[in-house]
Amino acid sequence: MYLKVIRAFPTRCRPLLIRLCYQWGMQDAVIAAKRAAAHQAVDENIETNQVVGIGSGSTIIYAVERIAERVKHERLAVVCVPTSFQATQLITSNNLILGDLNRHPELDVAIDGADEVDFELNCIKGGGSDSCLPTFN
Repeated sequence: MYLKVIRAFPTRCRPLLIRLCYQWGMQDAVIAAKRAAAHQAVDENIETNQVVGIGSGSTIIYAVERIAERVKHERLAVVCVPTSFQATQLITSNNLILGDLNRHPELDVAIDGADEVDFELNCIKGGGSDSCLPTFN
């Protein structure tokens, strides 16, 4: 129900609604919104024969799961380059092809979340513990 309400608002308003859902204790709606956003990002941006950067955070879990679904059902050929230890674990646990920047120095697309998005679509990426650690090759 809450996801339908969130989708009814313009895209630029959705981050505020998601934040309000957290404050009001509507975690199920937040999870559904994150899943929907991740699936939409994958469906609109990932194509076969791409090198895909995989970010970190709570929403990227749903994006990687969606990529894995599409690889299985649509036989997409993608190489996933992680930005963090969490991303590496997600890629391997979903049986996706793990790449690195040494072999694939140019990405076709990268998917990552943002902690905040303003009305002009400027994003703020959080400084969680995973983003403070370098990615080892």
